[in-house]
Amino acid sequence: METIDPPLSDTLRDDWPPVGKLLGKVLDRPQAILLDTPQIAAYLNVEESTILDWVRENYIPHIKFQNLVRFRKTDIDAWLDKQAAPDRMTILQEIREGVLDDLLEDLQTCLRRGKASR
Repeated sequence: METIDPPLSDTLRDDWPPVGKLLGKVLDRPQAILLDTPQIAAYLNVEESTILDWVRENYIPHIKFQNLVRFRKTDIDAWLDKQAAPDRMTILQEIREGVLDDLLEDLQTCLRRGKASR
């Protein structure tokens, strides 16, 4: 029995990009990386129940597909950056600036009172 190949125009479609280009686009998009609850719990080094509590409270960024919960790695990394405590030098600098501003204001107030009493 002789096999007949279908015409080339039926197997290839000109309007579709090559598979390699599609795969490359997906791999180039870091937001395409979705993690499930056990994976995100391991990534954050917390219990799965903690992750589920955070999801219920909308504390952690997540995506819901019907009864499935998924997490974009890029969203989690950005969320972690926001959760991170500011470094010690930033806090000390803010305190110093606040104290200096208060001292300067007090000094200006004292000088104004001194000029007013003369």
